[in-house]
Amino acid sequence: MTTHKYLGAIAALAVAGFATAATAQSEMKIGYGTINDPQHAIAQEIQKRIGGNKELGIKVSIFPAGQIGKIPRMIEGLQFGTLEALITPPGFLVGINPAFQVPDAPGLFTDINHAFKSLNDPAFFKPYSKLASARGITMASMYVYGPTSFASKKPIRTLADFKGRKIRVLATKMESTLVRKFGAAGVPIPYTEVLPALQRGTVDAVRSSIIVMGGSKFFTVTKSITVVESGMIPSVVMVSDIWLKKLSAKQRDAVTSELAAMSQWNNDTAAAFGKKAEKLWKDNGAEVIRLSSADQKAFMDTVRPLGDEFLGKHKNEGVRKIYGLLKDAAKRNM
Repeated sequence: MTTHKYLGAIAALAVAGFATAATAQSEMKIGYGTINDPQHAIAQEIQKRIGGNKELGIKVSIFPAGQIGKIPRMIEGLQFGTLEALITPPGFLVGINPAFQVPDAPGLFTDINHAFKSLNDPAFFKPYSKLASARGITMASMYVYGPTSFASKKPIRTLADFKGRKIRVLATKMESTLVRKFGAAGVPIPYTEVLPALQRGTVDAVRSSIIVMGGSKFFTVTKSITVVESGMIPSVVMVSDIWLKKLSAKQRDAVTSELAAMSQWNNDTAAAFGKKAEKLWKDNGAEVIRLSSADQKAFMDTVRPLGDEFLGKHKNEGVRKIYGLLKDAAKRNM
């Protein structure tokens, strides 16, 4: 072999070695605000499927319970490329686009499966998944975390028991209005701060999922939970575009296709958690309550129009359009 060819071969090997090293150094950090729940299980499954694929050369690390920051900071991390992936209810991204709150409309879905089919209906999911594209965030998949319930220090057995309560809600007018309809005050608090707020008495009840509150051991503070299921809480897997662009084409295709393919698995996993949630609360000394059929009907009849009021008549045309698409999808998938 001539000196020229010999040096060329060495250079080629060096380039190949550098590419392999670069690939091996690819890292995917996944953040989320919960623990011991579907989001945690999904992150572990992503770690298994993507991180466990040695050919991809992507190291997957998971950070539950807001270990690397509160949800707003993690959203910023996606935009700046300092966080590769985030699992969260999309309502937390209303600061980026107000249309993210559309799936929070109460009474829109009959059950978890109806919600999952409607949210993943291509006519809705495609435009909804692009709401943060201009801010460098890709929505890889969406599933249904579970229905809403009210965990409270004092039992909520009837609609009258809502009166005077300070209830933690998401930071939207629709959620605050929902509890105000029953004489309660809505207090927006980031999820990672809710349990301390309950302990301090800042709030005395929380509207969220029985699953996530069980995973965070809310039953140590609230000894009763009222299962109302007035709304379905979606959750999404978001990925940083800056990170995706750093990956090789093979890595990028593998990551996006795998995350999308996991949607049904994610939904089934969340549903399985839901079936165990009531037992978890009861086993830890909490009372699981359901409203009477008359109160349940009155509750749903009261909150169902809020979607049309706050989303169907929203000043933002984009919100109105996305809400209309979801209503149509819900009708198609009944």
